[in-house]
This record gives sequence, structure tokens and C-alpha cells, in this order.
Amino acid sequence: MLRVFTITIAVLAVIVAVTAGAIVVVRVLRRHRRRKQAALAAGPRRELLAFVADNGEEGSHGLVAIPEDAWKAAEPGALGLLGKLRGEAHLALVSVFLRRGTARRALYDLRSRSHVRRAKAAQVLGDLELRQAVPELGRLLTDRHAEVRVVAVRALGRIGDPTAAWRIIAGLDRSDPVPSLLATHTLVQLGPEAEVTLSAALDHPEARVRAVCLEALGLLGATGALDRVARVLREDTVLDVRVAAATNLGRLGTRGAVEPLTHALNPARPTALRAAAARALGDLGAPSAVETLVAALGDEHYRVAHEAGIALRRLGPRGLAALRKVLDADRAAAREERAGAHAQPSTAAAHAREALAMAEFTASAEPVAVA
Repeated sequence: MLRVFTITIAVLAVIVAVTAGAIVVVRVLRRHRRRKQAALAAGPRRELLAFVADNGEEGSHGLVAIPEDAWKAAEPGALGLLGKLRGEAHLALVSVFLRRGTARRALYDLRSRSHVRRAKAAQVLGDLELRQAVPELGRLLTDRHAEVRVVAVRALGRIGDPTAAWRIIAGLDRSDPVPSLLATHTLVQLGPEAEVTLSAALDHPEARVRAVCLEALGLLGATGALDRVARVLREDTVLDVRVAAATNLGRLGTRGAVEPLTHALNPARPTALRAAAARALGDLGAPSAVETLVAALGDEHYRVAHEAGIALRRLGPRGLAALRKVLDADRAAAREERAGAHAQPSTAAAHAREALAMAEFTASAEPVAVA
């Protein structure tokens, strides 16, 4: 028994020693490989930095002529640099990558079995802003791996081709869709040319899709979509979508949004919708909304009255004058009733006082200009 135990201990000791030795060898090899890669990348890195510093005017032929092993070592850093550049320097470096076949390899890797390679390829094509890759990147929006879908959406936003709008919108209508904020940001990156597609998608049966498109239209300032957004505000069957419509009507900044938002403040409407409408009227900055907001100051729901007070404060001198008028009228009513110092202010007066206090605090906190 003792002999078996001794042999077992010896075997375990050998295994531990071999494992430790293997670990040391692997670390030494990795360190050697990193040093070799760093040495290979040093020359191309200097050429890349000089090329970028010169705004890409000279040196492209030298970068294309770099030996493949040296370029492969420097390529990760070059790709990281590519994502940070804009203008002429970006276009010149993209030309170098195209001539070296980077785009061709990335397009091939989009169909790789490895989801890591697919995601890396999508990132590269987005940094290259390669419009020819849009159809293939759109196909990745149905990839079974969420991280691949996310990278593909970001790449489409970086490319900025408005034809990708429908693909992104379709990617939202899934059981496991891309994050709404990411989709909204990407749709905004596609620019004003995507407005027609976004407006058409307001009829989409999925509420999530309609809400994202409303956000994108608001952030784009798509004034041409005013009537469509107003119709969603009036007719949509989902409250969250109507709230999104009210919010983004405020972002459009046009006078035509005042009327639909005023109707949304009707006491018969849901509380969340009325609060959003009041906030949106403040975003619009339309003096014609003062009377409507003053009436909302007395709303029985705190959220609505609070938003109305803030909106009046944001309307500037006319809104502040209306808030003071509400306070003065409340004080006059208290005097007539001989309520004295213990009188409780009305709901409207309480919210007017709060808004005026916020206005005074904001004014006192503004930095004083030094001559």
C-alpha cells in the first residue's frame, strides 16, 4: 500500500513538473513572439504615423510595398488608427487598405464559421466605410450571435448608406433584436436621406419599431415628417409610442407641432402622454403655448403640472411672467378670503413657485463674464 502511495505521489510530482515546465515554455514563446511582432511592426508604424501626419499626401506606395509579415504585425494598430481618422487622412489610409486586399479578406471573413472572425470583419468594413459591404453587413443583422449583430449595426452606421435603413428596421422586429438606443443612433447616422424610410416605418405593426423610428426622426429634425408623427400621436394604440411621438414633436422645433401637442394635453388623455406633451411644448419654445401650459399647472397629477411649470420657465420672459401672474392671483385670492399667512397655495401656485425658484437659481449660477 505504501509503495502504491509513493508511486502515485511521484507520478503527480512529474505531472506538476511537466505542467509547470510547459507553462514556462508557453510564456517564453509568447514573449518571444510579442517581441518579434513588435520589432516587425516598428518600421511600418513609423511610416503610418508619418503618412497620417502628412494627411496622406505622400507615402502610400511605401505602405503598400511593406512586406506581408511586417504589415500583418502592424495591421491591428493601423486598423485602430483608421477608426479615429476623418477627412483626407482617412480616405488616404482606406486607399492603402484597399490596395493591400484588406477589404477583400474582410468580405470573405463575413461568412466565416467563427463568430469572432465575422465580428472583426464587420468592424473592419465599417472603419473602411465600404458601401459595397452594406448588403453583406445587412445579412449579419440576422446572425445567431448577438455580438455580431451589434458590430454589424455599428458598421452600417459608420458607412452611412441610407439604403441600410430598412435592414436595420427589420432587425428590430426579432425576438432578440439589437438594442433600441444603438438602432436609433445608427439610423440617425444614415442622415436625412433615410427620413422617407423612417416615416414609412411608422406604420410598422411592431410598437418597438415605431418608437425607434420616431426617436430617429426627432433627432434628425425631420420637419417633413411632422404630419406623420402627429398622426401617430393621435391614433396609435400603444401609449409608449404616443409618448415617443409627443416627445419627438418637441424636438422637431416647428410651430405646426403646437396644435397636436395642445390636443394631447386634454385632461381626457393618459397622464404620461399629457406630461410628455407639456415637456415637448417647452422644447418647442413657442410663446403661443403659454395659456395651454398655465391651464396645465393646476392638473391633479403632479407629473403633468410639474412638466408644465418647467416648460413655462423654458419659454423665457413670457413664460416667467405667466408664472408670476399665477402666484399673484393666488395671493390675491388668499387675501380676499382672509386666509392670512397660513393659507395653503393652490396646486398651480405651488408649481409656479417651484419653477420660478428654479429660474432664479439657474440665473444666479450662470458664470459672470470677465471683461
